[in-house]
Amino acid sequence: MLNILLCDDNKEILEKVNSLILALQKNYKMQFNIDMHTCGDFVFKNPHSYDIAIVDIQMPAVNGLEVSERLKQINPDIIIMILTSYPAYLDSAMKIQVFRYLSKPIDEERFNRNFLEAVEHYKKISKSIIIEKYDEIFTVKTKDILYIENRKHGSLVVTKTKSYETNKKPAEWYEIINQPNCFVQSHKSYIVNLQNVINFDKSAITFQGEDKTITEHIISQRKYTEFRKAFFDFAGGIV
Repeated sequence: MLNILLCDDNKEILEKVNSLILALQKNYKMQFNIDMHTCGDFVFKNPHSYDIAIVDIQMPAVNGLEVSERLKQINPDIIIMILTSYPAYLDSAMKIQVFRYLSKPIDEERFNRNFLEAVEHYKKISKSIIIEKYDEIFTVKTKDILYIENRKHGSLVVTKTKSYETNKKPAEWYEIINQPNCFVQSHKSYIVNLQNVINFDKSAITFQGEDKTITEHIISQRKYTEFRKAFFDFAGGIV
């Protein structure tokens, strides 16, 4: 059973989102435990771990970004979906690694599609790969990978905490990981995990590491447009 948080100061929006999720629960034979709040201050008074949170970005007292940051502290693997009528908040939301941005008024078809994708993503975030190096074997969660760099005799798998030299090429890891919506090329020599990207421009990509941000010049101008599209497809876009 997944623990779901709905937080919006508009009770009509809360009820609509709740009814959509209950319909999906029935149609797809899923099980959800749903909590609803109209104010974000609860997250500081009575902290609770959630698997998926759908949060309004602009609320009185405590806004959705503050709520999301606190939820991430409690459970770093939580999937955050932001409800917003204010695209101006997108830059700030990128920093907390939002899974999807959902615009108001809510489009039911789009909401259903994105919520089901969030559930599927939840199932994948615990996926691991096995890296063999000489006589050592390492288990690495794919969600912790920042990027994979092509090397002459294999590749370098860079995670939030450690880098691993491997004899497999990036293309081989791409097939093993099998998460094409998350892992995309930013340069002919690099495959990037969009789950950990918090900012990028035409010269560099910034990742969220274990306890700090990491900026690497691993994006090419030739790949920029394609990478940008992949990122916003991953994030769900704003329409």
